[in-house]
Amino acid sequence: MKKFLSTIFICALSCLYLIPTGCVYNKTSSSDLLVDNQQIATPLNPETSRSDCDTLVITCIDYRFASANQNFINEILKLKDNYDHISIPGSIYNLVNPETRELLFSKFALSVKLHLINRVVIISHKDCGAYGGSATFGSEIAENETLCTDLRNARALLIEKYPTLEVNLFLESLVKEGDEVKVHFEKIP
Repeated sequence: MKKFLSTIFICALSCLYLIPTGCVYNKTSSSDLLVDNQQIATPLNPETSRSDCDTLVITCIDYRFASANQNFINEILKLKDNYDHISIPGSIYNLVNPETRELLFSKFALSVKLHLINRVVIISHKDCGAYGGSATFGSEIAENETLCTDLRNARALLIEKYPTLEVNLFLESLVKEGDEVKVHFEKIP
């Protein structure tokens, strides 16, 4: 029994050393922001204190597109401070897939109810992991056709449930231009 308790004590002690050691190797840039319960405040645009917004944006979570999406939404579509945002792996894949559709619709319904949205912007992208990446399609043409079809099916599903909505569709892709990789957006009719 003594040996058993000794073994448990050693295991527990080594766990205490493992936890801090694991954190030491975490190289995130968020250093001590909330040490000693420090409060952090950022200014809020007075327009955002209202209880409604015009638009709901649905995107994929893919980090490669996150910054370009924010810029596109805020600057090109001129929606800064006037949209709700649902970011979910696969974006439209989850809406057109009957097994996951209700999850997305439940989040969507909440936005409609609470913020009185009247427009939806759906942004899908090529090489999406939820679909298995570009290689799954066999060709660029097949990928483009599938994604455009799924975008249009997503619009039809939303309009069927909410007939007064305006639904805008965009397909984005990574394109190498010289030494740079850029995100291109294509509006889908």
